[in-house]
Order: sequence, then structure tokens, then C-alpha cells
Amino acid sequence: MDSKYVLIDKAEKVGVITLNRPPENRLIVPMMHEIKAALEQLDADADVLLIMIKGAGPDFSRGGDVEAMLQCTDWEANQFFITLIEMVKAFRQTTKPIMAVIHGWATAGGMVTTLACDLIVASEDAVLGATAIDFGLYCFFGPPTMLPPLVGPKKAFEMGMTGSLLTATEAERRGVINRVVPRNKLDEAAWELARKITSKSPTAIILGKRCFYACQDVEYHKALDHGASVMVQYHMTEEAKEGMRAFLEKRNPEWCVQGTCSDLSVRRKDNAGKP
Repeated sequence: MDSKYVLIDKAEKVGVITLNRPPENRLIVPMMHEIKAALEQLDADADVLLIMIKGAGPDFSRGGDVEAMLQCTDWEANQFFITLIEMVKAFRQTTKPIMAVIHGWATAGGMVTTLACDLIVASEDAVLGATAIDFGLYCFFGPPTMLPPLVGPKKAFEMGMTGSLLTATEAERRGVINRVVPRNKLDEAAWELARKITSKSPTAIILGKRCFYACQDVEYHKALDHGASVMVQYHMTEEAKEGMRAFLEKRNPEWCVQGTCSDLSVRRKDNAGKP
């Protein structure tokens, strides 16, 4: 994939997307299309089990490019914000876990991008904020929809109306961020968590993400029933059997991933290396 505004790399079952429009990595329509395409590319890659998204330069992303947004009129404005929402939806639709690795400012559209990820590892200098109010707009995506379940409706309302920033430390205390570390330990902490996840059953990880979000959107008892049905589905896979055998035999599992099936379970290779 030819990209102008994002970099794509791959190592150790992890695909890495780096926002590459420093110093502030402000979002424009072509960049958002590239982010969405990069997610789709890595999600389809059988060698990738987890996706990281990072930012080049001093900040993760300060949101939309205000100069570009000011020039948008009528249909162009519609396209800008629809593209942003389509990109954000792609994070949830991606079958593999996505980890935001943030430093500096992750604000406005940068905050929305961060919160759309399944996991967040942040440096101590990172801040989140719905700062569109500071340049004459309002973050109609973060405070009304994404922030209330995380920080509570009153705090979310205040952040949207004032543009106040949420420090990484406070965000971790509220359960918004998974890890907060010194800036020079950020990559190390992100990779430590990534390796811990990618060492597990690929099928369990993929089905786990799918089940997790499906259960957020339904009533409690229905969520339990759905979880049970997915558990049965997973239990019948060869991945589950290999994991349980390895546990009983006190050895590391041999996942031998070949790719994913239409039901999101993982195809395995036999001992001869054939699928």
C-alpha cells in the first residue's frame, strides 16, 4: 500500500501504524483514508495478531487540521466528518486487537482515534482532551458518545464544554488507559503488553474481541447467553484443544497459525506443515 501520511511496519505478530504528519499529526481526509486502509491491510494479514497505532513527532495527534477544516464547505465538510466516523468505526470492525501507544497530546480527533482503540499505553506526558471547543467547534463524537462510559457524564460534559485536558495519570486511575510509563519506557511497555497478548491463542483473541463488544451492546442476561454460545464455538476448535493439552502437559502451546476462517477461528497446519 502506497501511503503518504502513515507508515506501516510488521514484527513479532504485531502490525504497526505510525501517523506520519508531524509535528502534530493533524488529520486530513487523505490521511484518514490511509489509516482505514492500513487497518484493513493488517487485519487481513495472517501473520499479524495485534495492531499498534503510534504518532511520529512530539504528539500522538492534536486532531483535525483546522486550516483544512476551515476551507471545507457544504459537501466537503460532510465528507471530512463522515470520513472521520468511518475511520473510527473501522477500529471496532477490525477483528484483531488495536493498541494506541500515545505521547504528548491526543486531543479532539486524536482523542477519538485513541479511545476507538481496544487498549491504550501512554507516556506520563500524554493528555486527552475534547479541544475542538477551543477553535470554535465542539467535539460531537467524544463527549456525547465515547467519554461518558469512561469518565462519567458530568466529567464528559465538562471536557466537551471547556476543552479541559485529562492527564494520563488521571485517565489510568479512571480505567481509560491501561498503562502509564515514563516517555523513555513507552515502546518497551507497549511491546511487553503486545507480546503478552500475542502469546495467547489466536482464535481466543479474535473471538474474544468480537464477543467483548457484542456483549456491551445488549442486556445483561442476553450478553451471558451470547458469551456462552461463543465459548462453545471456541471450545470446539483445534486451537482450544491445543491450549488445554499444552496446559495439562506443562508446555508452551504450538499455535501454528495458517490464517482465519469465515467464523474467525484459526486454521492450523498439521505436523507436515500442510493446512
